[in-house]
Amino acid sequence: MCRTVWLLLFGAVISWLPFTKQGGPEGVNGIVVSEDGAPIEGVRIFAKHAATTDSVGRFELPGFPTKDSVIYFQKEGFRPKALVVKPGTATMKVTLEDDSKTAWVLPLCESKATTTSPHGYELRFVVPTNLKIRKIKDIDYQEYLVGFASGTGLLQLWWGPLVSPGGTVEDLLLHSATFEERSIRRKSGETVGYDTWGRTHDGTAWRSADFPGLSGSAIYEDVSTEAATAYDRIINSACQFAQVR
Repeated sequence: MCRTVWLLLFGAVISWLPFTKQGGPEGVNGIVVSEDGAPIEGVRIFAKHAATTDSVGRFELPGFPTKDSVIYFQKEGFRPKALVVKPGTATMKVTLEDDSKTAWVLPLCESKATTTSPHGYELRFVVPTNLKIRKIKDIDYQEYLVGFASGTGLLQLWWGPLVSPGGTVEDLLLHSATFEERSIRRKSGETVGYDTWGRTHDGTAWRSADFPGLSGSAIYEDVSTEAATAYDRIINSACQFAQVR
């Protein structure tokens, strides 16, 4: 199903080390540390409210969660994280990994590579000619709907200055049995987006690769393992076109 364009910047995901206690109606608080246990200052934390860790890695988010909620953790140099917080969680300890272990560094596009991505954007994908593609163009964005097989969910490729899956991904996180995320970087080291994927409780696959720094996004949801494999090949072919035409 075609999704509405979300004008939001998505970011962050995965493993965490929680401990909970009852009470704490003032909100959720905790500490963020590195893999060696050192506190991390300046981590951006956002959910319904936002916060930043202090010099000893501590934070406090106002508003006690009354239902399952997603909290995101981001800082340059560390792997982004998102975790689903259950009602009753008041305190947590979060460990951030070294981002260099998992970051996806986009290559530059080969000059002779064949792509079906629209011109005028830095982000390009290689889309096999045997897949069905429906192209949609509006004033603010362009979209390609890529079909793997009849009855299978579509891969949505978006281009535009403000396109992002936004709230769609948060909803997928809340209904997933497992999920992971990594940052997406240019070869120069600049973070340009986040790649998030997972499986729902009924076993279907989803993935959202959001490239706000390159004005693009790719997402599929509720598809089989076979379709996910085909769509992942397309997403993984992403490259940065050196000169926008």
